[in-house]
Amino acid sequence: MTGTALPGSVLPARSGEPGSGEPGAGEVGPGEHGRADVRPAVLADRPAVLEMFGRCTLETRYHRFHAPVRAIPGEYLTEALSGSPFHHALVVRPAGTDERIVALASCRVFAEGAAELGLLIEDGWQRRGLGTRLLADLVAHARQSGLRVLEAQLLAEQAWITGMLRRYGPCRQRWSRGEGRVTLPVQPPPGG
Repeated sequence: MTGTALPGSVLPARSGEPGSGEPGAGEVGPGEHGRADVRPAVLADRPAVLEMFGRCTLETRYHRFHAPVRAIPGEYLTEALSGSPFHHALVVRPAGTDERIVALASCRVFAEGAAELGLLIEDGWQRRGLGTRLLADLVAHARQSGLRVLEAQLLAEQAWITGMLRRYGPCRQRWSRGEGRVTLPVQPPPGG
């Protein structure tokens, strides 16, 4: 998980279309760059996601993948964009644009009832509320999907993300040699 935003000039919009109760669609904004649309990722997003990755600094890429990657891992990207029930992904586009993507967030099942979170937000769009909004949508998706645990792998300098996850419940942390794994038990939706 990386490139996430702290609450700031942008207030996260409610998940889903107005009245739909479903996560993953709607607007975030306004901020320095204007409004942004959040929607489920699709295979046709591949060129725009690759372009977004190319605009990210090496530091942002390192925070997301914990390695000095020069290209987004192909297998990960294909799976994220495929619409698989085991890898839910969202993209963010500046409102009014057709092709440019500025963020990719995903929730990937790695074991029964457990999924790993991953966020990559283009540098110029960080600290605008996108990470907060995307995390809320991924947690809502996990609840609706019956997942029991969400995990995030963090670097020591990303420890502040634990605070974001704590908004959704108590977290367990395990740290070793500058890297940590934060586990968030997922509570079922109210009335669920």
